[in-house]
Amino acid sequence: MKPVSIWRLAWRVAEHDRRTFYSGWLAFVLFFTFPVLIGWLFGRGFDALSVGDSGAVYAVAGLLVVCEVARMATIHYAAIMWTQAWVHMQTLLRGNLLAAQVASGGVEAGQPVGSAGEAITHFRDDTEDVTLFIDGLVDVSAGLVFTVLAGFVLGSADARATAVLLLPLVTVAIATRALDTRIKRYRVADRAATAAVSGLLGDVMAAATTVKVNDAIDPTMNRLRALVDHRGHTAVRDRVLDEGVEAFSQGSADIGLGLVLVVSAAAFASGSFDVGELALFTAYLGWLSFLPRMVGRVLARRKQAGVAFERMRLLVADDDVANTVAPRSLPIRVKQRRDRPPDHRPERVALDRLEVRGLTATYPSGAGVRGIDLTIERGSFTVLTGEVGSGKSTLLRALLGLAHQAEVTGTVEWNGRLLTDRAAFLVPPNAAFLPQVPQLISDSVGDNIGLGPVDEFQLVRSLELAAVSADIADMPSGIGTMIGPRGLRLSGGQRQRVATARALVHAPELVVLDDLSSALDVETELQLWHNLAAAGMTVLAVSHRAVAFERADRVVRLVAGRLDAG
Repeated sequence: MKPVSIWRLAWRVAEHDRRTFYSGWLAFVLFFTFPVLIGWLFGRGFDALSVGDSGAVYAVAGLLVVCEVARMATIHYAAIMWTQAWVHMQTLLRGNLLAAQVASGGVEAGQPVGSAGEAITHFRDDTEDVTLFIDGLVDVSAGLVFTVLAGFVLGSADARATAVLLLPLVTVAIATRALDTRIKRYRVADRAATAAVSGLLGDVMAAATTVKVNDAIDPTMNRLRALVDHRGHTAVRDRVLDEGVEAFSQGSADIGLGLVLVVSAAAFASGSFDVGELALFTAYLGWLSFLPRMVGRVLARRKQAGVAFERMRLLVADDDVANTVAPRSLPIRVKQRRDRPPDHRPERVALDRLEVRGLTATYPSGAGVRGIDLTIERGSFTVLTGEVGSGKSTLLRALLGLAHQAEVTGTVEWNGRLLTDRAAFLVPPNAAFLPQVPQLISDSVGDNIGLGPVDEFQLVRSLELAAVSADIADMPSGIGTMIGPRGLRLSGGQRQRVATARALVHAPELVVLDDLSSALDVETELQLWHNLAAAGMTVLAVSHRAVAFERADRVVRLVAGRLDAG
């Protein structure tokens, strides 16, 4: 596992949209530079006032008005540009995470997220921690520019007082460094607790009917309450430490300013400070506490951003955290959103023969399949059967390159060509997979089937092949009918057949179906097998029904993860 360089990763995120980032950054630096000039003008104005030079006083007053107007215009522009930069940085991180999650093979494919709740904390909280760290760096750089410039101006009045300003910075850096490990540990625990709460809420919403009919509301709420209580503990602990670092930084800055006054007291008492120098110190005192506070905040955020990058690296390709900051075209501006990106699919390669040799896929528990040899000819219908837990689903996923949690060995050849990245190649139009539990989205029937632009003829043909065209015709809006979250407005058989149509819409060379008959009646299943055979499609299907065995060219049985030689 490659080490994480927080500074380098954060810089790559910030520089992805250089124009917006640097515009906002420089505008903030300029905003914090104005008080240096304003304080100096105050000093000159009071000097002029003390000697009765009214013309100089009016001139300084006019310059002060101009500076304040310019400062307000600067912060307005900075806020606009930095908001754009903030959105762009978070979108880059989220775009890379999403690309890794939806990619089937290829250089971008990452490990699937554990749960919906975990995904929320990655996409929302982890990306925000990174952008907050970058935001803190901008604040520190702006505060540093002010402090350096103000130091030069103050140094001309009292060099000892200026030197004292370094003490709060050193104190804050040492204290934050001592808390590094604790900051990281508290943030890791809080993010894990947040994911647990979000995950349970997502699961309960998805299985609300199950909870109701089993009268499990009270046990579910008790479990949720326990997770919320734990999350409350971790959140309070994390927040108290965060606020503690902030309060310590503020206190150190205030003590530093007090020391400045103590060191300068003799000059004040002796009258060696004239009115202008006194006004200068007064104008700068309130701003001089900014840098120590920001240094403490950014050092704490650095550890939190490190936790975020470590968590996000688990979702991206090759477990390489650099993939979270990879350059990416982001169509987030109005002009860019007008054009839909092209639909990228691999080139179709007609299937003649699929050969599986020595395929083994085992999980840490020891379950899985071992030493599978299988040959599938073009246009054939192969049925895979076996007892529950014999490894049928694992075999299909390993063949397709989707057994992410298993250790997989063996080879798969397509027309004699070795498939080195099966997950990237075995997608439509080369192959399509329908899992045991099909997933639909809260959209129209047509969008669920196409998942993007498809030819109308392809759509109609897939509905006919899946034996669902009559059901769709009876719906109020046909293929435009909204099916609700996860297809809840459809029956179980309709959901299964709509998902089947999705697998068939691109006329794949190989159709892989995992227990399609689980939600279909015998007559519908028989019609489906007839349709696929008539279309000349090559099918590998898991089934337990006699109608499938009768239509099959070959029936393969798995016993305890191995092919039954009999």
